[in-house]
Amino acid sequence: MIRKTTLRQNLLLLFSFVCFFSFAQDRVYTSAITSENEVDLSNNAIGTDLTTNATIRANSGIAVGIGAYDGHLELAYPSTLPANTTSYLKIETEDNLLSSLLGGSLGNLLSDIVGVLLIGNQEFTVEARNVNTTVLQSNSGIVDAFASDEARVVIDEAGTYFLAVTPTSAYDRVRLTNSVGSLIGLSQTRDLDVYGSFYGDGDTPCGAPSFTSYSGSGISLDLLDLGGAGVTDPHLAIDGDSNTFSELGLGVIGVAANIEQTIYFNSPEDTDDYYYVEIAIDPSLLQLDIADSIEVIGQNGAATPVYTESLSNLLDLDLLGLLQSGQTAVIGFDPASPIDRVTVRLSSLVGVGIDQNIKIYDVYRAPETPVITATADDLNICAGSATSITAEIQNTTNTELRWYDAEHNGNLLATLNSGDAFTTPVLNSDTTYYVAAAEIGCAEESPRTEVEVNVVAIPTAADITVLGNENPVCSSNNVVLVPSSTVNGSFTWYLDGTKTTEITDGMVDGGVTYEIDSNGVLTVTGLTEVGSPYTYFVSVKDDLAGCENVSGDLKSVEVNVVDFSKTVSIDSETLISLDNLLDIFDGTSTVDVTGTVSGDVVAGEPISLAVNGKLFDGVVGADSSFSVAVDALDLVSDLDNTLEAFLQGVLCSVSTEISVDLPDLVIDDVLQVFCASDFATVADLQVDLDDIVFFDDLTAGLQIDANTPLVDGQVYFAGILDIPTSILARVQISVQIIDVPTPTTDDTDQVFCESDSPIVGDIQTDQTNVVFYDSASGGNVIDPSTPIEDGLSYYVAAVENGCESSQRLVVTTSLVDDGSTPITLTGEFEDACQNRSYTYVTNADKQNYVWEIVGGTIIEGGTSTDDFATVRWTELIDTQISVSYVDESTCSPNKMLSQNVEVESCGVVMGEEFCLKVFNEFSPNNDGFNDFFTIQCIEDYSNTLEVYNRNGNLVYKAKDYRNTWNGLANVKGVLSSGDHLPSGTYYYSITIPELERNLVGWLQLAR
Repeated sequence: MIRKTTLRQNLLLLFSFVCFFSFAQDRVYTSAITSENEVDLSNNAIGTDLTTNATIRANSGIAVGIGAYDGHLELAYPSTLPANTTSYLKIETEDNLLSSLLGGSLGNLLSDIVGVLLIGNQEFTVEARNVNTTVLQSNSGIVDAFASDEARVVIDEAGTYFLAVTPTSAYDRVRLTNSVGSLIGLSQTRDLDVYGSFYGDGDTPCGAPSFTSYSGSGISLDLLDLGGAGVTDPHLAIDGDSNTFSELGLGVIGVAANIEQTIYFNSPEDTDDYYYVEIAIDPSLLQLDIADSIEVIGQNGAATPVYTESLSNLLDLDLLGLLQSGQTAVIGFDPASPIDRVTVRLSSLVGVGIDQNIKIYDVYRAPETPVITATADDLNICAGSATSITAEIQNTTNTELRWYDAEHNGNLLATLNSGDAFTTPVLNSDTTYYVAAAEIGCAEESPRTEVEVNVVAIPTAADITVLGNENPVCSSNNVVLVPSSTVNGSFTWYLDGTKTTEITDGMVDGGVTYEIDSNGVLTVTGLTEVGSPYTYFVSVKDDLAGCENVSGDLKSVEVNVVDFSKTVSIDSETLISLDNLLDIFDGTSTVDVTGTVSGDVVAGEPISLAVNGKLFDGVVGADSSFSVAVDALDLVSDLDNTLEAFLQGVLCSVSTEISVDLPDLVIDDVLQVFCASDFATVADLQVDLDDIVFFDDLTAGLQIDANTPLVDGQVYFAGILDIPTSILARVQISVQIIDVPTPTTDDTDQVFCESDSPIVGDIQTDQTNVVFYDSASGGNVIDPSTPIEDGLSYYVAAVENGCESSQRLVVTTSLVDDGSTPITLTGEFEDACQNRSYTYVTNADKQNYVWEIVGGTIIEGGTSTDDFATVRWTELIDTQISVSYVDESTCSPNKMLSQNVEVESCGVVMGEEFCLKVFNEFSPNNDGFNDFFTIQCIEDYSNTLEVYNRNGNLVYKAKDYRNTWNGLANVKGVLSSGDHLPSGTYYYSITIPELERNLVGWLQLAR
């Protein structure tokens, strides 16, 4: 047997050293400094040493516009780099920016989790330049600046951060600029450490990856922080250890989203090498077809991907079996064109109620998996012999084959070239070998191909049985010797036990003729009593490996021959019905065999019949006839279906084959069709015969329990228990299960108007042929003309080809009156101040909003898709706000509401004469500067503070507020209590009872 194994061998120490040495020589480093400003130890950033660094300084100044400066460092390569060449710059920042930027498009969300301010604190810019022309620029102070193929933050296997820049134009230098943001405050200095920059020279002999990063889309802060989304331990996917892994997760998600990890190689290789990804997946997710939602992508720099394939198309049955059993599998692919990065992307299965995640254990490049070219004779050998096994690989340049004695780890037995034979030692038992392909001197190997050598025992005389020589044979009859063996093979007859003289078919020797049929049955004609006894020898040759009895260990067969003048003829023809056969195997039936004796016969002379190795006795009558009762079970079980007659204990005639007409099982319907909704079992198979049971094999196998569920496409074998298949052949019945898909609908919660007098048949489904039930399974059919009841659930089955879907669609119905869903409008209607802004919110998720304002101006919202409008009131009288929309979920879809607003001239009473002043902006990032929402003199009054988001949802509330709010929600609803509110515009309402006034307005939260 030959198959591929799916786990990569642990790296050998020697190979690790060789690969590291080669890896170090395959990088080209920057060699000159072409420009610098505010830099310490700049020469540390050029050359091959990445353990020393230069430092670029930046300062915010002692006052606005006074003393502030940025620093930069420009490093040049020895020559110009082609477009799409990736440079890697090792840097370190002071404010832990790189850990968030590693996540690409998830950077802003990740910074919220770890409390890092990406924009407004320390910032840096990386540029790729061709002399003085900038061909690529990315700034950490710009959202998603490091979320593209051209610029990413990556890490190596040790978790060290690098910038990976891939310009789409040629370049010869890179520049780093360090700066400080607008929120950092005065007299602040930030350092940017630069260790060096390099690119791969395109001649990397070994296939270990160098760096990794990750990204995602459609993921919220809640999912990333609490829902299990994101990438855990990304560097463990490139550490060369098959026992460690990174984990890509989407958690339990109800929206379209994806998460991906990219693995970078030092440079692209234009070879025939394969790329391998070792992964593991929750088997329950495989049953939900998550393999269709996983993509493997190959790409060269920032160019368009040259390889994209779903995991489902990369899995063969062996790999799928490993994943289904919870093991890891190594997925190999050949991108055909050179690539320097591999991306694994997981897209969400919407509506799946379990965590969606995959584990990446390893990603590497190695030659294609070897193919075994050995013949069957090489893989099936006789005990005590050796064999040679040949394996080949497609690309033989600088490659070798490594032979092992174990699927994982194990001992290295031999290192050979492709096509060279691997010679085993002498084997006495089945042995398995494994072979992998690798670049010479590299640790990375292809998955190992398994090769099983089947060792067959050499047959012995004890393995052979011969019938036909149990009793003396009349010289007037042929001697028929029937060999059999537990060894599957062919028989050879000899005149001696040393294999000197072989008996061949048609051979004549001394007046004796020998015939051998295809089953090895030897028929001898012309033997006499004079030469008796005769001895013949037989061997058996195994069909699989050709192993045969050795000389001196053949089965010897002695035949005694007597001369005799009497002959026996048997004239019975036996017809056995199925009922007779059942009776026979109940042990209650016999069959009379009749015939006549000719020659010198005497009435009353004993006669015996040999059937199935047993003797049944009778006597010859006066008319030379006889009738002997023979056990019917032995008759139908006789090995050669031949009777042998004895007179006075001497075999004097062998009859022709007795015609024992055995019955057949007759089953008309050998293809039986069932509906999946019937949940049919083996007991439901129709055979119209008694005593029938079912087996899982045509000749052997086990009986199948009658309660076993039927499986689509499976074959079941009908037979009668305890009757051998050699006597009564089993009948195979194929099963087809029609599984009708569950019906679908646009809405599982359907609303109907009472005035329409809806009926069950009005429930919307995408299928026309359906049946309605009152329960999820079983239950009663509901007539489609039955009136719909409010709040009741109906269960719908689709019908196709006479079958119903095994799963039913659940639809819940609601009955409403016209206008039963009132329109609402919230906001300030009684104490609005002239020339101040207020937000008014109506029902969400409607269509075609129309906002109309009298005496004021809409300054935000108020479009046809907005459920809110922020209004600045400019007049004191005749002020009004109106809103209308279309609500298709109600029987009266057009909704409209108007509300008068009392506007007054608030003057200074609303704030300043009472020392009240609201500071509208704050940045709760724990930097000690402007971390709290501040209201001047609020401590002098009892008050209630409420804060709303732009959708009018309450997110924070405090009684007797004392300038302590740091941007955390304390009201459950849109977010959980204690969650960080995202940056954005919010609206406050401050109630001060002793002044009989409310302070309302906007505030800006910036992280």
